[in-house]
Amino acid sequence: MSIVLAYHGCSKATAHELLGGSLFRLSNQRWDWLGNGAYFWEWDAVRAYQWAEEFRTGEESLVGAAIELGNCLDLTTQRGTQAVEAAYASYKDLQTLRGEALLENRDIKDRKPGDLALRFLDRAVIQHLHENLAEIGVEYDTVRALFPEGEELYPKAGFWKKTHVQIAVRKVEQIRGVFRLPIHELREGGIPDRVYQFS
Repeated sequence: MSIVLAYHGCSKATAHELLGGSLFRLSNQRWDWLGNGAYFWEWDAVRAYQWAEEFRTGEESLVGAAIELGNCLDLTTQRGTQAVEAAYASYKDLQTLRGEALLENRDIKDRKPGDLALRFLDRAVIQHLHENLAEIGVEYDTVRALFPEGEELYPKAGFWKKTHVQIAVRKVEQIRGVFRLPIHELREGGIPDRVYQFS
């Protein structure tokens, strides 16, 4: 059993609900690169808050969670990447049989080119993998992967400012607990105390 701490960027209203015991809602957007699930930044409260600042402006908040990875499709391992590579080949063959084009990953307008943050193709491949496995009675509880993102740390670097490990939790029962970050941790990360000022 492997448990990790991870962080979910959200609105104040959502944080208030989650801290009060509400279940996480699973996202199923067309660009969700790890497929359907509740999305978290592993061990990175600051990145979760940055996301909330960008997409929940004026109402940004975050919560922490203890996540039991369970049966995890882990794309930081060779086993995980090989499974997804095989799923891509199968998805490509299926699209050819259907006479349909492959979806493509795309950049978000007004953001750095090359991030390809709209992961239409990646989502299709991951969902195709889940569907194939479901036919033989196998399910992943979580999906985990490294997301290179942002500007280079320095010229010609192999490191990027917003790179993070992201987890998509496919089964909410894998979220073993939700917590509010302590004030000292917020301050260490430059996150304002007001993220927990619920009206």
